[in-house]
Amino acid sequence: MATRSRKSKKKKSNQIVLIKKANNLIESRYKFDIWETRIFLSVLSQIRRDDQEFQSYRIRYRDVINVFGLKSGDSYAYLRDGAKSLMSKKFVLNYEEKGVGREKLYHILRSVDVMQDGEEGKSGAESNEYVDVVVEDVMRPLLLQLQKNFTAYDLQNVVKLGVYPIRVYELLKQYQSIGSRKIRVDEMKIMFEVEDKYRLFGDFNRWVIRPAIKEINKYTDLLVTDTEKIKEGRRVVAMKFTFRLKNEIELAEMRGEDISQLSLELPGADPVSQAVESEEVVAETEKDQLFNLFHRDVIERFGVTPSVFMHLLDKHSRAEIEQAIGVTNRAKYNQQIKKSVAGFFVKAVKDGFTDETEEKARKERRKEEKLAIAEIEERKKLAINEKIKELTAKDPKIADKAVKKLRADAITSIFIKTKEEALGRKLTLEDFRQDRALVDAVKAKIMELAKGEFAELLAGFEEEVTGVKKATYS
Repeated sequence: MATRSRKSKKKKSNQIVLIKKANNLIESRYKFDIWETRIFLSVLSQIRRDDQEFQSYRIRYRDVINVFGLKSGDSYAYLRDGAKSLMSKKFVLNYEEKGVGREKLYHILRSVDVMQDGEEGKSGAESNEYVDVVVEDVMRPLLLQLQKNFTAYDLQNVVKLGVYPIRVYELLKQYQSIGSRKIRVDEMKIMFEVEDKYRLFGDFNRWVIRPAIKEINKYTDLLVTDTEKIKEGRRVVAMKFTFRLKNEIELAEMRGEDISQLSLELPGADPVSQAVESEEVVAETEKDQLFNLFHRDVIERFGVTPSVFMHLLDKHSRAEIEQAIGVTNRAKYNQQIKKSVAGFFVKAVKDGFTDETEEKARKERRKEEKLAIAEIEERKKLAINEKIKELTAKDPKIADKAVKKLRADAITSIFIKTKEEALGRKLTLEDFRQDRALVDAVKAKIMELAKGEFAELLAGFEEEVTGVKKATYS
């Protein structure tokens, strides 16, 4: 078997080294230390698109130091010990078969070749500061010839991250095209194998999630803009991460590059996506993205066949699928499903099944939507008042113009005439400033007279309201 190694030449800053993993591998259960992680990533960086078999991969100590930005004084022993300990590690992938939970264990390395302990000081030892590793053949479906249901990213994005930040980054990177991901806390703990170490959510959030977000925002191409704690009662059961790709200036600042020649742009084409496409990987449609998004729940856990699920995605929205998954999970947990879990899920999607939890969540979402829109409307009123003050200062006669327009209007003129008859006199400008109904009418007419001044302001608030409504049902 031929041995493959990375060229020791320093990587150009704009050269992408793709790391590609099957999605179910990213979501598998395993726990690496930092050197095991660096070794595994170094192996993945050497895998080529057209590889059909694993090679013997040579990982040179000096390359690891250069790529990961480590101190050259660190010992080769870290690399040797990391490779040896990786020999005993495994990935555990969960799946379901006919409603029964199963797990498949994958041993990672078939063999490791290292320099013996104590040999470092000998003549010629420096040229032996490498490890040769061979990956187990059973890992092929998870790493080789990946055409769908995989995630790719540039190695440079994770070289400065710790173990848990890399895991969180990969979980978010899976959903890059969507921009948000909701993950159950218990599932994350199981994936990271820390369910015993961090029993309390507060500890898990403090020592795993918050540091991960900090490192991701500081060192990677993603920017986590919001994290939401999702509760059942008083207990936090899941977290929703909202994130986006950084723009050109943000990336340049992160790398310490000169930004004077750059123009601020929204995130555009992802260079990693371009690199993947250059490997002739077919771009995913929105339907493919939803298939990948819910694959684990629907196909692996519920046992729905891929063809049936794809057919459901032709006719039903993401929100409908998510609702059916939640209802099915709870019905399954409460042993309310008499026959097939797959059949229950399909019917839940088609008939829009709901339950007490879903109804409660829906009511809560509507309540939050109502409060959010009310707050937006209040800010809108204040902004309109400020704009009217600004216009009045520029044109003191604009209120008079508005009153004249109101008197000339067929409908409002009747209202004004009724007011005047009740008072026994003609309304003054001061009346128009004191009476609430008249005040609102004058404001509306000023806005009509100066449409251009209010267009951008009103559009901004309308966009906010639309965003709130969209979030409620997403």
